[in-house]
Amino acid sequence: MNGQIQVNSGDISIIAVNVDGKPQDTIPTKEDGKYFESADCDNDAQGYWDRTNWEFRIQKLTKKKTKCTLNFVSQDNVEDENSNVASKMETLLKQEEPDGEKLGKVLEDEHGNIRYIGANPPNYVYFNCTEGVPQNSDNCETWRIIGLMNNIQTANNGVQRLLKIIRKDGIGSYNWDDSERSINGGYGVNEWSQADLMYALKKYGGASLDGEKCGDSTCPSWDALKTNAQNMIEEVIWNTGSAPIGTYDKPDIPHLLYEWERSDNNGKLCNSVSEEECSDKVERTTTWQGKIGLMYPSDYGYSTDGGGNTKRLGCLYYTYWGSSYETQCKTNSWLYDSNHTQWTMTPSPSTIYNDRVYSILNSGSISSGSNAGINCYVRPVLYLKSSVKIIGGTGDESSPYQLKLEN
Repeated sequence: MNGQIQVNSGDISIIAVNVDGKPQDTIPTKEDGKYFESADCDNDAQGYWDRTNWEFRIQKLTKKKTKCTLNFVSQDNVEDENSNVASKMETLLKQEEPDGEKLGKVLEDEHGNIRYIGANPPNYVYFNCTEGVPQNSDNCETWRIIGLMNNIQTANNGVQRLLKIIRKDGIGSYNWDDSERSINGGYGVNEWSQADLMYALKKYGGASLDGEKCGDSTCPSWDALKTNAQNMIEEVIWNTGSAPIGTYDKPDIPHLLYEWERSDNNGKLCNSVSEEECSDKVERTTTWQGKIGLMYPSDYGYSTDGGGNTKRLGCLYYTYWGSSYETQCKTNSWLYDSNHTQWTMTPSPSTIYNDRVYSILNSGSISSGSNAGINCYVRPVLYLKSSVKIIGGTGDESSPYQLKLEN
């Protein structure tokens, strides 16, 4: 750009802007129909584009005078890359109900993720199908699309916008992690990279454990995904950050969880006088590379559209969705399950325990107090490769999308 663009904001300098790989003199406006693809920043800084306010936001800034190049793509390129499911979501995003609210369909959050919201949106998709036969409920599992997620760091293909899906029904109940009595009182360790459930889902995804195991207990007898389904999964970097110190047993506000999950905070804060409760020596991490994980607490929080007297924005600031006052928050979330408490993959910090993990209670509340050793409902989550295309279906419960992996 030869210095034509030099936007300074505190410790950040935007030194170049590219659209479809070509240098530009200005940053695209919101009306230009461009989509943010990635930011190339030095000093290992990470950033994302806030589409609501149309501005660049930075994460994990460790050094001053950080320089970033912003990369945008045209709408046509986005649709080609993500097939017509992205186009359908973009179309739904622009449609409005008579009252002006985009309820029960999709909504773009402040981080540029386009999410399905409401009690029962049209986000059904067939997955893990038997090859060579029609895609239907007899030959496939039914999954649901969480959304078209922005700025996903893949293991081998850079930063992409990818579809994130979750199994409609759980594959069973299992502990997040367990341990001997002498380690954290026998309640496990809240570090995903070594968790029993991580290994169980790794096996479910078709990987050989090569001597690794699902903790001290036998791995669950879940049928592994079929090879064609395995080939559709993009290996990505998952966020396993936690809440800041001092938030345990305090309100877990949904709109804050997204930032916490992507922070450098981890789930090991324990300084209990009881050595038994805080005895693990496991090093904590805040990212994990893999193919199959679980939902984040924020995925659940963002999935509601509120309704009635409880508007969606209010739900994002309310805390205990299980209360009668906030019941419309949970009943208008398609991820809510009144019959099961569901695991997330996010550790929870505590000054007296090293085993706490976030879960979604069957009462509707987001809990930061579940110990890793208990059995909760497991709903696998994964990101589809951008080469997976929609070949049929409408997304309705009676007509889920049908998928095909294009070479």
